[in-house]
Amino acid sequence: MATLIPSLGSAHFDSRGEVRVAERLKDFLEENTWVWHNLPVGPRGRHPDFVLLNPGRGVLVLEVKDWRLDNTDNWSKLDVDLITARGVVRERNPMEQVREYLFTVKQLLEKDKLLRQPVGHKFEGRAALSFGFGVVFTNITRRQYEQAELGDVLPGHRCIFRDEMTETVDPERFRTQVWALMSMPQRPALSLPQVDRIRALLFPEVRITQIALPFDDFNATDAADPDAAADRMLSVMDLQQELLARSMGSGHRIVRGVAGSGKTLVLAFRAEHIARAATRPVLILCYGNGIAGRLDNAMQDRGIEDRVKVSTFHSWCLHMLKTYDIAAPLRREFSELSAWNVANVNAVFAAVDKGLIPSGHYDAILIDEAHDFEPQWLALAAKMVNPDTRAMMICYDDMQAIYKGRTRPVWSQLGIEAKGRTTVLKVNYRNTAQILSFARRFAADIIAAPGMSADDEDPILVPQDGGRDGIEPVVRKCQSVDGEGHAIAEWIAARNKAGYAWAQLAVLFPTHHIGEQFARALKRLGIPVDVASERKNRVQPNVNAVRLLTMHNAKGLEFPCVAIGGLGWFTGQHSTLEDDVRLAYVAVTRATHEALLTYSHASPLVERIIAV
Repeated sequence: MATLIPSLGSAHFDSRGEVRVAERLKDFLEENTWVWHNLPVGPRGRHPDFVLLNPGRGVLVLEVKDWRLDNTDNWSKLDVDLITARGVVRERNPMEQVREYLFTVKQLLEKDKLLRQPVGHKFEGRAALSFGFGVVFTNITRRQYEQAELGDVLPGHRCIFRDEMTETVDPERFRTQVWALMSMPQRPALSLPQVDRIRALLFPEVRITQIALPFDDFNATDAADPDAAADRMLSVMDLQQELLARSMGSGHRIVRGVAGSGKTLVLAFRAEHIARAATRPVLILCYGNGIAGRLDNAMQDRGIEDRVKVSTFHSWCLHMLKTYDIAAPLRREFSELSAWNVANVNAVFAAVDKGLIPSGHYDAILIDEAHDFEPQWLALAAKMVNPDTRAMMICYDDMQAIYKGRTRPVWSQLGIEAKGRTTVLKVNYRNTAQILSFARRFAADIIAAPGMSADDEDPILVPQDGGRDGIEPVVRKCQSVDGEGHAIAEWIAARNKAGYAWAQLAVLFPTHHIGEQFARALKRLGIPVDVASERKNRVQPNVNAVRLLTMHNAKGLEFPCVAIGGLGWFTGQHSTLEDDVRLAYVAVTRATHEALLTYSHASPLVERIIAV
């Protein structure tokens, strides 16, 4: 059974014939075949009815027509008369139409050096994959076609007719006929990187780098290999992530996923998809400034910043008070920022209850880091969604719930429909197997404990690694915090010497005071630093410097190499051991390739980490 993207229940079909074709392709083609329906292809946004990709077969483009012979006339190689309720309309010959679609696809893919035969190959420079095209006529039989003598204008070997795609047709015969539409001799099977390459070129919206930090801009290898940066730009969503993002459907949707499973990636894709058709603004809410900044940059990169508003929940509350001219609590009257935030939130609740702030502002609201939201915040967000669209998406992960006092929401009590609308992502694609295994070991009992879950979910969600190999994290004991800073600075310098750009490196710490000491140690070695706290805890894009962030503000971000210091300063005075373990788990899983952990004081958390 092939994979149809979007799924059969979520796709938009222009005709009943397209539905039947989609069903046959899904049911009868091989499991390693992917079928995209009615999606814009390439930078020109052409819309073929179906694009098929099979690693062993190549790329096939299909056009579907529900025409009958009795409502067509005057066929030529270029066009045909179509008899409609509006009268006679001159339409393009669908064979020419699909041939042009294929030419667009072929031209797009053949330009890529990784999709051409390598130097020394007997077909050097030619495409490394086969191409094909054809037309499916859902209301014309092959016998009718032959009797009409259309062979000169409609090659029969490039057509599939109604009697060849019924429910009772032999699946093997159908497969043979579909793949007979390939124009070129079969090439060797495509590798997984080549498959991802094809997807990235055909469907640019699935490229992961659209929401990644721009550290690749600074890679020193680009000077030696001009294609290196472009190669990295074509990392793409996992196929299951793409299927989820394109097939999510309308209404309330819950995405529960482990760290590194692509929740934010799916959310960004979904926001763009909704925004391009929305009549009202789309709102993305986060808890921390770090992930809010990342998503804000992503919306700008995609050219939809005027349609999608990205904000932390507390900033949004203050914005609503100002927008509706409601007196906001004065900051100077509160000694703690957290107390002021609470006062602003309460003011918004009161204004909504009184009707001073109307509901239904947004065509869609998407919430990242929902595990850090109070349940009543989620209920408030649900009221702000346009009742005609009811488009709300909530992403969360129990293990990354690092703020005290959060209670498990009962979705139905918040006006959120979760039953049957929850998707679980268990595979961690971000971390190497070694980094994820290390994090799982010191947090094993916390991961296994019941946490926040939707009404119909299994409360235990253990991350699975994506199979990427790497090196074990390094744990180092130092004599003092200054000693930790020195050890971190030397490790960072060594990573840079090994080929990592400064912007690919990050240093995480529990408090700003410790972070200041680490920053001084880095500067003493001449290492450029970017202290996120100086800009409301947002990472500054396009600056080639080591990122310094608190562990809390690193949520939602990732870097190839991450140093985590000050672990002994989790004293338990303001947090429980479980809180400390969750925060350390979040910090370690920010590293995609290498991790260093340092401590200079003993603590229950340090004892756990040493034990693994």
